[in-house]
Amino acid sequence: MMTLYPRLSDAEGRILLDRIRLQDVDTLARNARLDHPMVYAPTGGIPAGREHLEAVAQAIRQCAKDYGYPNRIGDVTRDFDHALAAVVFEDTDMAPAEAAAPEVWTYMATRLVPDVVMWRWQPKYNEKRWIGRGLVRHTLGRLWWQAYALGVPAGDGRDYALLDTLSEADLNQVFERRSIGGTPPLARALVSELADTRIAESSLPRRDIVRDVTKRVSRLIPFTSFLALDERQIRMRLRDVVTESLTALAAEGWPVPSERSVQAGLPPLNPVDAA
Repeated sequence: MMTLYPRLSDAEGRILLDRIRLQDVDTLARNARLDHPMVYAPTGGIPAGREHLEAVAQAIRQCAKDYGYPNRIGDVTRDFDHALAAVVFEDTDMAPAEAAAPEVWTYMATRLVPDVVMWRWQPKYNEKRWIGRGLVRHTLGRLWWQAYALGVPAGDGRDYALLDTLSEADLNQVFERRSIGGTPPLARALVSELADTRIAESSLPRRDIVRDVTKRVSRLIPFTSFLALDERQIRMRLRDVVTESLTALAAEGWPVPSERSVQAGLPPLNPVDAA
């Protein structure tokens, strides 16, 4: 039975943000409360009780403390995000249907752990990091979906190694396209191919390659049943897409990197790919 979380509308979240944005991390931590009127989804599931919400908040704050909270986060934002992705995914016990509700993430950011959200992004302020509408930018929601799509079952847990292969900007290119990011086998295969050495060794601008490849994959989706393919078959199809992208971009004036004999087939899959 999935866990249901309290929900806050965009309007309610913005009212809270008017106060939150004027406070520092320490003040937000002292004033964090769980006593906002609880509104849950009218579907099957167990509403998260106070004890569970407190445990989730504690796990998130402990992860932040491991990276220097409440002091300035410094240059470990990427490492923190990847560590927090596993915490948010595993400790919330949330189903994809619940994680797709923006009001859930608005509640978490503005009521449950506003201090951690402020700490992660200070001194910058962007409403999208707090309000769940548009999960690609939300502090917590985007990490849950990344862990859900890219985490691979391994033994008694999950392997999140793929999260370490791309930058936040590159991951955004994948997950802002819900038809890709919302299909775990396709997302894993695409991230694996975008981390391939052909791209790393190319003289082409990486951002241009990532953007072009994801656009090409999006155009394939209406005509390709990726769910009918296994992950190795998806990798092979996306390997061709990357080749097409590199060739097309090179034709616009960029030199093509030497091919690693695509006809020779894919390199041996690593443990993450084989899972």
